[in-house]
Amino acid sequence: MVQIERILEEAIHRDASDIHLICGNKPMLRIIRDLVEVRDSEILTEDDMSEVYDYFIRGNVDRDKIFVQTRKVDMSYEYGETRLRVNISLQDDIPLFTLRLIKNTLPEYEKLGIPDVVRRTIEQPQGLVLVTGKTNSGKTTTLNALVNQINENLNKKILTLENPVEYRHKSKKSLIVQKEVGSGKDALSFSDGVKNSLREDCDIVVIRRD
Repeated sequence: MVQIERILEEAIHRDASDIHLICGNKPMLRIIRDLVEVRDSEILTEDDMSEVYDYFIRGNVDRDKIFVQTRKVDMSYEYGETRLRVNISLQDDIPLFTLRLIKNTLPEYEKLGIPDVVRRTIEQPQGLVLVTGKTNSGKTTTLNALVNQINENLNKKILTLENPVEYRHKSKKSLIVQKEVGSGKDALSFSDGVKNSLREDCDIVVIRRD
């Protein structure tokens, strides 16, 4: 029987960024850039994967329906004080899980090594900013660091549309509204969220999708 909470505890204790649960393999953690096995773990079986699926879905009919129809689902999950971004997909018709651990606090903007010209883009009266890059390149951290810079220094209304919401911001100098996108969520689609933003008196709209 897989002990999912023990795996989560070890990932938190070892400051892992991701957890990989794949049938036929031992649970793996990504620590910095390396994949390492969870200590004293066993190879995951098909029954284990069903158990993990039940743990995260917990009888949520809407999420189960999305998974059955689309063969994948993205969701957020809270374990204690730790937020997780959970992606469930399939291999050989067996669920597999990629869990991203989201830190409770953003690193200081100055420590991210981002050129100052990027920070200055948030001071422009209008425009479009794209934050792009490969997986694990820091897109989400950079985007949320920019949102935090605006929140701390400018008097704006910021609306974020995300699937799922990762970092939770509290309004400071700015007013922040964060909406999760998806069936049964705050906005059914990114298109709907953007259209409705025109009626929400927003200064800045942030769209984050992977």
